[in-house]
Amino acid sequence: MTSPKTLNVSRRDFLKIASVSTGGVAALAALGSGFRPFDAAAQANLSKQGTRIAYTACVMCPAECSLAVKVENGVASAIYGNPHAPLNSGVVCAKGASGLQMVYNVNRIKYPMIRVGARGEGKFKRVSWEEALDYIAEKLLKIKQRYGPESVIMDAGDVTDRDPYYYLFRAFGTPHTVEHGAICDTPRRHGPKLMFGGKRVEPDIMRPVLVRQPDGSLKNDYRYRTRLIVYAGWNPFTATRIVYESRGTVEAKLAGAKLIVIDPAFSNTATKADQWIPIRPGTDPDLFAAVLRYILENHSDEDPFRRYIDWSFLEYSQGWEAFEAAFRSWWNKKDPINGLNYFSLEWAAERTGIDAEVIAELAHTFGITKPAAWVWGMNGIGHHYNGYTAAIIGTALNVITGNMEVPGGAIDTELVKSDKGGKVKGDDFNKREVTRVINGKTVTGKQEELHMDLFGKWCAAWDDAVGDYPSRFLEGVELKYGPFRGHKYPIKAFIIRTGNPVITGSNTDAWIEALTAKDGDDYRVELVVYIDTPFLETGLYADVILPEASYLERMSLSDIYPSHQLIYLRDFVLEKLYESKTQYDIAMALARKLHEKGDPDIKPEEHWEKYPTEEDFWNEALKVAPGRNHCGYPLAYPQYPVNYKLLGTPDSLEAGRVTIDDEKKVIQGEPVTVQWLREHHGVAVWPMSWGRFHNGGVLKTDSKKVDFVWDYTVEKDGEKQRKGGYAKYNKLIEAAGEPTPGLREVGWEKYPSTFYWFETLWNPYTNPDYARYKDEYPFQVISGRIHHAMSGTQMVDWLGRIPTEDLWMPLNDDRVVEEVVIGPDGPTPTGRKVRIPKATWSIGVIQMNRADGERLGLKTGDLVELETPLGHKTRGKVYLVETIRPGVLRLPFGGGGRFSPGLGKTYDFRDVTPNANAIVDPDHHSPIMGSPIYGDMIVKVRKM
Repeated sequence: MTSPKTLNVSRRDFLKIASVSTGGVAALAALGSGFRPFDAAAQANLSKQGTRIAYTACVMCPAECSLAVKVENGVASAIYGNPHAPLNSGVVCAKGASGLQMVYNVNRIKYPMIRVGARGEGKFKRVSWEEALDYIAEKLLKIKQRYGPESVIMDAGDVTDRDPYYYLFRAFGTPHTVEHGAICDTPRRHGPKLMFGGKRVEPDIMRPVLVRQPDGSLKNDYRYRTRLIVYAGWNPFTATRIVYESRGTVEAKLAGAKLIVIDPAFSNTATKADQWIPIRPGTDPDLFAAVLRYILENHSDEDPFRRYIDWSFLEYSQGWEAFEAAFRSWWNKKDPINGLNYFSLEWAAERTGIDAEVIAELAHTFGITKPAAWVWGMNGIGHHYNGYTAAIIGTALNVITGNMEVPGGAIDTELVKSDKGGKVKGDDFNKREVTRVINGKTVTGKQEELHMDLFGKWCAAWDDAVGDYPSRFLEGVELKYGPFRGHKYPIKAFIIRTGNPVITGSNTDAWIEALTAKDGDDYRVELVVYIDTPFLETGLYADVILPEASYLERMSLSDIYPSHQLIYLRDFVLEKLYESKTQYDIAMALARKLHEKGDPDIKPEEHWEKYPTEEDFWNEALKVAPGRNHCGYPLAYPQYPVNYKLLGTPDSLEAGRVTIDDEKKVIQGEPVTVQWLREHHGVAVWPMSWGRFHNGGVLKTDSKKVDFVWDYTVEKDGEKQRKGGYAKYNKLIEAAGEPTPGLREVGWEKYPSTFYWFETLWNPYTNPDYARYKDEYPFQVISGRIHHAMSGTQMVDWLGRIPTEDLWMPLNDDRVVEEVVIGPDGPTPTGRKVRIPKATWSIGVIQMNRADGERLGLKTGDLVELETPLGHKTRGKVYLVETIRPGVLRLPFGGGGRFSPGLGKTYDFRDVTPNANAIVDPDHHSPIMGSPIYGDMIVKVRKM
């Protein structure tokens, strides 16, 4: 069987496509943005003029860059990057620079509101904070008394600063305190979690890094040592969560690195690549497996041109022999979809649509080039049913080639970032002993053992299964594992803060159905509270809306993923606008109200008496910083013992103002505080090291090694103990005698102890169950990021005008619309009619290969409808380009079908823009952690 032809892009075509990016920059300049570097001299000059510069951290996207904000007469007038912060090194992207248009947006939520119409109608009335909190507390206590506190969910959403809410609701008694990571990309993180105890592998390209020199001094190191970066389904130039990768990738290339991008679409990152490999969606695991097989089959210790494996990895790992044997066991099995042996080059070529020769060259290049980093992304891996296998193989590739934790290689940033939170996360409350009566018997256990995922439907969902909440809202919960097995309870309250699950949390219609379902005249979920600054779609279904202060009006700590320990302070820049309150304000006010109404679990000495000010609260959170083991090379502080935990400010550790506890293996300096951070431009920086996996180091596995096995037995003090990433879940399953629904779906009785494989869903090219759909539904659908913070910034004017990624384009038609703004009583018509001229506002579009479009008789701008085999539909305008693989459609995530009036012009084009999540399969979730399968769907296209 011959291999399918690879899509190739000539250098001439490559430069033509790249010129689109240049046009985007020109468009930005035309806006008269006046972006410029901000240095110390400029700051000093502004100070003389009586202008204040405040240091804080951004929340316009999850990168959370450190900022320097210019404030004049109490008004923020400009946003710059903080030059003292190494993560973003004084620069700020378009989202960050546009932040003032969010803070001062006419459509931000200004006052507390209570619903007066049906859910979804958008009818509210303004109330006082006292009324709103009284309403919420009354409802919560009734729910708690009738159903138990476990019937309440606190979803802290898409933004950090969540600790005050976690602390309150864990104290209230619910184990259900969650955040957006649960619906983000849990399959992508699975390999590093199992094998390292981490979750986020990135290339070593954050510069500068502060490094101990041979003479004992500390200096910033600006050198790029990376020789190769492979980005698979990862587009850091647009999806800026790891902000330093935008600049670092380009700088690494200038220093001689090669860049390979594997993506069905010619992304912004691909425009700078040496090679673009347009893979078929959902086949990244197939490609990864073929690369690993090639390396294992062709490695030679004697031949320097085929010396792919660095056997030193065996010194700090365990279980490789079992993993390799399980992986090799597939090599002689025939794939029913094509009759070829699994993981062979020919097999992978058939499934991925990439020539076998290209796959072999990729494997050889990665194996022989050192240092290198193999990095996989959210859309390419995390949004697929079987993304776990790719994450596991990708992790293994970095380890066995000797690229983990070497200068210029790959780093698990979760393991090396600074710790924060400590006691104010409220974890201690989850350890409380509670009792429930189950089938007439009183049962005792821990509060955390009431968790609906970890002891219910998704027992390995360590990041929760938020995408499956609609089914729990409708059907309730039955615990299947642990001491409370058999306990049933409904979900009666959903508090969502800075999140928008109606648009981002899986299938939109499923969320709407769950939030509007009724038992008689009453809503099944009796209380929905929406807390945020912008008014997004989920707010339309709330009973109470609370205005949270914007990121320039509150305090907290940024959640960042650097190459070594950093902390950024998010500090007060402005007075709180309108009647907004900070997350600390809201949590403490609600705690007081619950206490007043008799909640026995809310004690003054654990809340407002313990943390009387916001600064007290966040000082507690900082006590655990940096909180990582002192290890690697060069050692950060050579005068101190290795593998002791470091705590305290960088200057106190450097100067020796410490106490050393040899029993606990802790080096305690002077605690980091909010005031200390203010005195140091909002930033704390501890030195960088490499080689942090050796001798345990920063690894968080049971073995303190890289684990290639995830359920194994060790003997300690004559007693056998189960260890490994899956061991505790398997013990629960064995005790209950039944697997989770997800395990049954893939034919397992429990979680495997080492390498495993299963197919994705809705892919007719890899799964025989879906081959029958290939002709009628010929297009695979994926989504892509645009320059917005998920679904939360589409009302921002600058960002609404700048085209991005062939997904967010100025294809609006000429319209006259009735102006609606978010007033004191919610969405309110102003009576004004506003004309939006043609091609003046970017809208979400459907990216389609030009040849596909012409075959269907389509041209750019035509309105089409996409329909899935399940009957789900969405519509939008097509944008015909050469920048996507034929047979693939790409939609902007959160960029279309937006029906909240708080989104300004984006709302006005809701009828001609596609909602990617309108066509997500609502009934299937990834089988291990319950994540939505955003990237697994096929459609047919009909011109409207």
